[in-house]
Amino acid sequence: MLESVRFSVLASTFSPHRDRFMPSPVAPVPTTVQLIEMAASVDGLRGIELVHPTHVTPENVAEIKAALDANGLACASVAASVSSKWEYLGGSLTADDPAVRQQAIKTIKTGIDLAAELGAGRINLWLGRDGFDYAFQMDYDQAWGRIVEALQEVCAYRPEIRIGIEYKSFEPRKRLLVSTAAKVIALRHDVGAKNLGALLDTGHALYAQENLAEVVAFLARHDALVHVHFNDNYRLSDDDLIVGTVNFLETMEMLYWLERVGYRGWLSFDPHTTIEDPIRAVEESYKFVKGLIHTMVRIGKAEIERAIATHQVTEMMALLNKELFQ
Repeated sequence: MLESVRFSVLASTFSPHRDRFMPSPVAPVPTTVQLIEMAASVDGLRGIELVHPTHVTPENVAEIKAALDANGLACASVAASVSSKWEYLGGSLTADDPAVRQQAIKTIKTGIDLAAELGAGRINLWLGRDGFDYAFQMDYDQAWGRIVEALQEVCAYRPEIRIGIEYKSFEPRKRLLVSTAAKVIALRHDVGAKNLGALLDTGHALYAQENLAEVVAFLARHDALVHVHFNDNYRLSDDDLIVGTVNFLETMEMLYWLERVGYRGWLSFDPHTTIEDPIRAVEESYKFVKGLIHTMVRIGKAEIERAIATHQVTEMMALLNKELFQ
């Protein structure tokens, strides 16, 4: 089960994190090469996800490529950052200033070039500033049109590179325009590009009140599941908790459906820790996911399908209770 899936980690997982209520001394930020070395220290990981321009740029790509090779890792994906600069405060692809929109498009295209050079085959795109906070604050039709127009340009730039929209319901804006899996499919329809799809971040889906497995099935039906980020939360905010610490059964069901739809991409871990050691967090997340997979293998596909067909969760619980506790 999921034998062809490869596991990776977001490079930023290993960078210092703290909450907004506890100022702390500025911790040293690891270099990209150091982040790659940290990822390589986790048994089972075969890749790392890098951010442009934070981790990889045209100027340092040769160095990054050499570091990946030296540590036996592949680049799982490149995330094009269009949400973290001051000029994007009022929007990136939806900004009123055409120069800002063009700057965002240029950043995305550079990310696409870097993904191609590193052999990733995909980029991640999170439109965290393209949204609103209040009623009467945005021309929704105009904003959606600007996103469509921009994505038509970047999708046509190098059609062999898939673009995964990392949808999110809110944060940093109180409402984001591309907020659910269904809206990604609507966006894909409007853009008209087959290389556009969704990055399923499990934490974002959870607090959008989506069911993880249902989203996998839905996106796969549209051939639009580009990439997966694995973390956990309490469905209230983007906690980026260690995988499996909250939503045990839904995480297992999601893995079952990833196998069922034939997903053969990457599963990238991105827990962001403030107290726990980040390397241990990734290690235990990996072991947990592998443990769930092995548990389902022991139960057997036929038995799981039989339980689903009864429409009674007690049947699946009986299988789990027998496998785990007896």
